[in-house]
Amino acid sequence: MSEWQPIGTAPMDGSWILLAGGSISYGWDGDGVPDAVTGQYAECLNGRKTKGRWQFAWYDGGYYGEYENPTHWMPLPEAQ
Repeated sequence: MSEWQPIGTAPMDGSWILLAGGSISYGWDGDGVPDAVTGQYAECLNGRKTKGRWQFAWYDGGYYGEYENPTHWMPLPEAQ
């Protein structure tokens, strides 16, 4: 599978995937919002227990930001 899929079919088991179509509620210091992010569905966000949220990885891997209402997902590409 290498095309964008509806978010309702995304794995919610903590797998890292590409997410698109959502918005960043916090955790982004860039000038613009990226078209896609590497993210996962998680029940723990930066050490806080949550009811489950989509989060995206920061460039340094130290913390994660929240990615709200993504509409599409796809698997990460294979490493070359």
